[in-house]
Formats: sequence, structure tokens, C-alpha cells
Amino acid sequence: MALFKYKPYYQYDGPTHSQPFRTELSLDNIQFNIEQFYSDLYNYFNDIEVNIEKEEDGFVSITADITQEDCDERVKNCLNSLDLFANRIPAN
Repeated sequence: MALFKYKPYYQYDGPTHSQPFRTELSLDNIQFNIEQFYSDLYNYFNDIEVNIEKEEDGFVSITADITQEDCDERVKNCLNSLDLFANRIPAN
């Protein structure tokens, strides 16, 4: 089983080509989306055995028998649905 760690965050750089109607989220919406990320993430791993833990410092740890690329793609899809980004943290 491999361990992957991510720290979600919000960043507004204006509308994009793929999202021309994107608007800046309020602080309440940002906090809501980040909290939603932790619970929604399970839906993106429902086809495999996985352990997902939210850590006190805002990181999320994912333990699963998948590749880094597969995990990154699943996390990215969840983040995109909530207009968020994440930094991948090397897990020891």
C-alpha cells in the first residue's frame, strides 16, 4: 500500500479559457469547499480499498494500492469539482 499526501487550497486567478464564467469565491464558500473536499474524496476512490484521513494541519493522507499518477488524477478530479487546488506532499 502506498501513502499519498495532499494539502488543498483555493486560488483565484480570474476566469480561464476552460472556465470563462469563473468568479471569486467568498471566504465562507472557500472554507465550505475545502471541508467538502475531505468528504467528497471518498467518492473518487469507491472502487478500491482505501484509507483516507484528514490530519489536523489540513493535510489529507491517502493509503491505497494504486500508482501516484492514478491517485493524483482522482484527487485532481475531486479538486476540480470544488474549484480547488492542492499541493502534493512527499510522504515518508
